[in-house]
Amino acid sequence: MRKKRGYIDYDYEAAFTDPIDYSNERNIEKLLQQGKVKSVYTTKTIKAGNQFEVEIYPSFTKKESTGMNLKPRSSTAQKNLNDKNARKKLERLINANFSNGDLWVTLTYDNEHLPESMKDALKNIGNYMRRINYRREKMGLSNAKYIYITEYNPKKKIRCHHHLIMDGALSMDLVEKMWKYGKRNNVRRTQEDEDGGLTGLAKYLVKDPAGSKRWCSSKNLKKPVESKSYHAFRSRQVRKMVENRECVKELLEKRYKNRSLINFEIKKNEINGYFYVYARMTERRNQ
Repeated sequence: MRKKRGYIDYDYEAAFTDPIDYSNERNIEKLLQQGKVKSVYTTKTIKAGNQFEVEIYPSFTKKESTGMNLKPRSSTAQKNLNDKNARKKLERLINANFSNGDLWVTLTYDNEHLPESMKDALKNIGNYMRRINYRREKMGLSNAKYIYITEYNPKKKIRCHHHLIMDGALSMDLVEKMWKYGKRNNVRRTQEDEDGGLTGLAKYLVKDPAGSKRWCSSKNLKKPVESKSYHAFRSRQVRKMVENRECVKELLEKRYKNRSLINFEIKKNEINGYFYVYARMTERRNQ
């Protein structure tokens, strides 16, 4: 029986940084000729609510990885990658647990209650969520599903505030009334994007902050579902995607029949000539 090769784990996103220029066909042809070693393309999928992400990237054995530009990154590059991954994690968590009709709340402070530190701000929002859950218990409801994001920077002209996404079991009036630290608050029902999901709201909430930002979630949230395959897309199919962008939609929607392509991006590694494909899809509404 043939022994299965063990493929190494590496941060594939960091290794592929240059978007493909589809305006230059000769450039694409040249890139396709640069691959020099055998590898297998791994397909990773992440399902979060009705949002579906596809990442296609090459995997190498330890021997084959030599010279593949998989060297460790600088501390700055590693921090940037960690920040990016943290934002993606939060976006997916939001899409996996919230949809139309849930609550998006912005909670503010008046001068009398303005916290002196991030620690104080986190204590305030933590106490608020405990009051929310106590009220829900009295109403015969289970604990709230929520994610809150706290922004605090006393050195900038940004007052401390909290963004909260919570399931929609309570009324907007009650949720606002239970916040005791300020009156200029905003409570509204969430609305999904045209493509489905709350990706637009999630990206707004997790964008690079001007000040210090912390987030926390309840323990009863569903986790996005991830899976990995070494045979979903072969090298020749990836080459077709690179050669003709129309093939991306065709191949992805053929593989994932109940989903529609929203957008995609293809990047290359200048050192080894391999490609990385990222695509975002959504469930078809008529199914």
